[in-house]
Amino acid sequence: MFSRYPRIPGPRINVGEIVPGLYQHSLRSTSVFIVATPPEQSDGADTAAGPGAERPEVTLIDAGWRIHSGGIMAHLARMGYGADSVKRLIATHYHLDHIGGMAGLQAMTGVPVEAHRVEAARLQQERRGDIPNPVQQWWLRALLWPLLAALHPPPIAKVQPLDEGTTLPLLGGARVIHTPGHTPGSISLLFPNEGVLIAADAMQRRGDRVTLPSPFFSSDFSAARESVQKLAELDFDVLCLSHFLPMRKGARSAVRSLAEYVS
Repeated sequence: MFSRYPRIPGPRINVGEIVPGLYQHSLRSTSVFIVATPPEQSDGADTAAGPGAERPEVTLIDAGWRIHSGGIMAHLARMGYGADSVKRLIATHYHLDHIGGMAGLQAMTGVPVEAHRVEAARLQQERRGDIPNPVQQWWLRALLWPLLAALHPPPIAKVQPLDEGTTLPLLGGARVIHTPGHTPGSISLLFPNEGVLIAADAMQRRGDRVTLPSPFFSSDFSAARESVQKLAELDFDVLCLSHFLPMRKGARSAVRSLAEYVS
């Protein structure tokens, strides 16, 4: 039942709030996740920062294509958050539809981008060829090359590495899970207090089931299977994927079924 892979449609409608403080905003072909952490659920670094310090601290997870940075900031403004509210930028992996807008967001907010250590150095390089072409099949790579070249992201000025098991001060704690396979440094984020797992592109959704990531855009399918098995051991109620609507019912059971199937 898991042998057929769906196309990557992107959430065509805006998801909005998933749980209090966590939002998924559609960019048509992908998503940005927005985390608004109240001061009492953060590390408290800004609690004495003067007027406005009581406002939630905003984290943006992924940034869409390079054309999306302005639209993301406009959406934040509609939510009532300015550039000074953004305290973190996190990249789940280095594909162009996830980090394309990071340099623009960094320029507008002044905060560093955080990515897994395996990929952090690549994002900061200035040579255009440093981020690998995500397409695995040679014929599709050749077909998409003009589009990918035009949308190749500018280099990111400052990138900080993330490691497996790091707990970030987001909504009471978000744990970094290294989930290679789609790319070598792909990460997922587990919010144990909220029962939410953001798995980005580690899986795809097909109705009430999940599948492995697209073989057309994944660098190591064996590692992808191992990452699914790793995620199946976690405790969560809601599964969030970048190109699909969140799975609110039976998410952990679906991931466990997939893990058993690919084992």
